[in-house]
Formats: sequence, structure tokens, C-alpha cells
Amino acid sequence: MRVVLLDNRDSFVYNLVDQFASLGAGIEVYRNTVACATVLAALEPTAAEAADGLRPALCLSPGPGHPRAAGCLMELVTTAVERSIPTLGICLGFQALVEACGGRVDRVGPVHGRSVRVEVSPAGRADPAFEVLAGGPLDVARYHSLGTRELPEALTSLASTADGVVMAARHRSAPVVGLQFHPESVLTPQGPGVLRSLTADLTRAASAPSAPSGPTTLPTTSPGGAR
Repeated sequence: MRVVLLDNRDSFVYNLVDQFASLGAGIEVYRNTVACATVLAALEPTAAEAADGLRPALCLSPGPGHPRAAGCLMELVTTAVERSIPTLGICLGFQALVEACGGRVDRVGPVHGRSVRVEVSPAGRADPAFEVLAGGPLDVARYHSLGTRELPEALTSLASTADGVVMAARHRSAPVVGLQFHPESVLTPQGPGVLRSLTADLTRAASAPSAPSGPTTLPTTSPGGAR
């Protein structure tokens, strides 16, 4: 599988590149300063991929600041949902997914470089992302000050902290998953397994027939939240 990774200027980006490569994925990296159209063009299947019935997947990396101030990120995640592009959003990428679907991220208190045990929901226990847990606990690395305790209707919570900050969610109709935590960090012991499960999940989605590329109406949201 080929993964197109949007680099939101974060030091963890090449940890992700290395982990995807270790799972056999081909990686192309684009900074969020490029036009959204450039990344979308990279997400078009090559002739060989099309012959095999495959599509590339998109990964939206962690990064600093608010998702609405992250270059082409918001336009890209909105288009990914509209076109049912197989997508994984991590940290800032997860926050962009929340905002694109009509939710809001705001300050939840700075949590940087801490490992926290999270509660996996019943939906999360049944989700391919967390099949590696086999019913066990999930300790994750948190590096963020923005987050959400309330998801928009389009998203289903897969995991949250004891005080209600959502740590993972899946879109109800598009092949899009978001993680607020960092699976690529050494502070997430099950991270490689979670990323392996998600890569397999994205591969299955990338092998499925592509949805029509016409627009799907998403909730209109106004810029806001902490920066």
C-alpha cells in the first residue's frame, strides 16, 4: 500500500514514516504549505494501483497549533471525508477531522510527554484499530493542549480518558479514523500494534470500490478555538 503523509511540521513525522515503512507501505511526504490540489493529485491511483484495484491512503500527521491554522490541512480532511479517501489523522490530524465534521476543539489542559491509560469504548473494542488489545488496557502518549470531550454526530468515539477527552474516533460512513494520541511514540507500548491494525484497515478500505467524488455536504463550522 502507498501512504501519502501530510507533514504538519511536527518532530514525530519521520517516526511515522519509519513505522509505515516497517509495515511495508510506500511513503510520500508533503508539507502542509503545498496546495491541497497537490496532495489530492498524489492520492490518485497510479496505473499499476488502478489495475490492482487499489487506492493510496492518507495520513494527517501531528503538529503544533490549531488545525485551522495548519495550511491545507482543513481543506484536505474535508475533501477526504467527502470522497471517502482512506485516512488516518493523528493528534492535529484528529482535531482537524473533528472540526471538519462540525465539532470543536478547545483547550483541555497541556499534556505533553505523558503516558495515560485510556478507556476503550464498546465500539472501540469491536473496531479493527484496537484488535491488538485483545480486551486488555491501552496506555497512550499524549502531547497536546487542544482536544474535545464532545464529538459531532458523524463520528463514533473509540476511546477516551477518565475525564472524558476523546482519544480516538471513527467516521460513521467514510473510511476515516482519528487518534488524539501518538501511536508512534515509545510512550504508547501498544502503538506499533495499533498502527499495524490501522494500516491493515486502511489497506482493506483502499481495496474497496471508490466512492463517487462528488461533494457530500458537511456541517459548516466557523474558525475558532484556542490557537
